[in-house]
Amino acid sequence: MTLSPRNQDVLTEFKQGSYFAVSALYDEHYFLLTDFARQLIVQETEAHFIVQETLIKLFLMRDRFNTMADIKAFLYITVRNTCFAYTRAEQMEATAAEASWLEQALHTNARFDDEAVRLAALCQLQQQVMELPGPEQTVFRAIFCDRLTMPAAAEQLGLSPMMVSQHRINAIRLLRERLAAAELFAIPLFIYFVAVYCRHTSW
Repeated sequence: MTLSPRNQDVLTEFKQGSYFAVSALYDEHYFLLTDFARQLIVQETEAHFIVQETLIKLFLMRDRFNTMADIKAFLYITVRNTCFAYTRAEQMEATAAEASWLEQALHTNARFDDEAVRLAALCQLQQQVMELPGPEQTVFRAIFCDRLTMPAAAEQLGLSPMMVSQHRINAIRLLRERLAAAELFAIPLFIYFVAVYCRHTSW
């Protein structure tokens, strides 16, 4: 794939883990990916969760990608595979309350383009992590700040991999709910915070 100057800029920023890259890839792919996911699982809220998780994984692994084509392929393959693995039991866990963040999230992105506003919001996001319940906070920090794998986090924390996975899921969902209540939830900002910012800040 021949990169246009615009794509080359996004790829460079992507490799550096910039907020600009998160926002650009969100604008280009997010709604197409959620539509794709909804064709496979129907449930709208869970489709958004899956796409957000996929974008977080992408930015956590950004050093492995060298072309926009590779990025796009990863996004669609990961969403597809996650949807195929999605079970009816998991679907039943999604509640109407968990969808309350969605309308706000889709209308609050532009204000975080301002660096001062974004930095203030990131500090508030960090405070929200510090107020998570103990197990969720510990697992969140191990995975997103210390960048431990699930098995490594489980071994270090003396938990089963299943418990680590559950605490991680709970942490992400609690953060969404609390940020929405504080009118701070914006999808690109959330992805940037979890996948990039947490690793480069002191706690």
